Amino acid sequence: MTRQLRNLAYNGSKQLDLFLVDAPGRPLVTCLHGGGFHSGGRDDERCRQSIAMLLDAGFNCASISYTLATRDDRFAIWPRNLFDVADALVYLDAQADRHNFDFSRFAMLGFSAGCCLSNLYIQGGTSLFEHFGYQTTVFRPAALVGFYGPYDFAIRQPERRSGDPEINRYHSPAYWLRVAETPADTPVLHIQGDHDNVVYPDQHEAFKKDYQQRGSEFEALMIKGFGHSFTPVDKNESGQAIDLRAKITGFLTRHLG
Repeated sequence: MTRQLRNLAYNGSKQLDLFLVDAPGRPLVTCLHGGGFHSGGRDDERCRQSIAMLLDAGFNCASISYTLATRDDRFAIWPRNLFDVADALVYLDAQADRHNFDFSRFAMLGFSAGCCLSNLYIQGGTSLFEHFGYQTTVFRPAALVGFYGPYDFAIRQPERRSGDPEINRYHSPAYWLRVAETPADTPVLHIQGDHDNVVYPDQHEAFKKDYQQRGSEFEALMIKGFGHSFTPVDKNESGQAIDLRAKITGFLTRHLG
């Protein structure tokens, strides 16, 4: 038995959906959709699968919309999309007692652009928001599950990065991780397809290297034969099937309880 609270306005303009299990005090996992920062939505197939997976495993879930740019310039509204993520988390913290979920133990799950925004939030922390002069409470997630997330825009293919070096720098989780005096040690499970031609596997490898060099937990899952945008349960063009639900929920259970 679950409850669904749809179209909750968290900062006056953006909305999220909240899915609650019938077990007071269980942790929350946020879900951020992908779409290249200019498309996608919180009810797409990747989010729907994730919500069902999380509820089945006994976790509450919030699926979050954020401001989208235009297809012509995926960076046009940066960093408004990241501010939306921060606003959503402040809202969820304020709703925890009302809806009986535990926000002191929360995790983030994101696909592609949503993984990048989740990772930026974690790696940048307070320093990132101070840099942009945005006043917000910053929380520390207990875990991150990311699918094929951009990590370092400075080394991405030209059509996928900005022409502005500063945007590439500050939009990259890599930058904030590398300059942090005390890097975030949030445990990470990062899932990547080895045939991905949108977010190349070298992004995954750079993230892994940086994290492990700092002694932080990074569980890398390279999915052979898969490209970009796959879901936790999926098939590739050759008919090869994957089911990552047990891997994901096992990781979250270890870190959230």
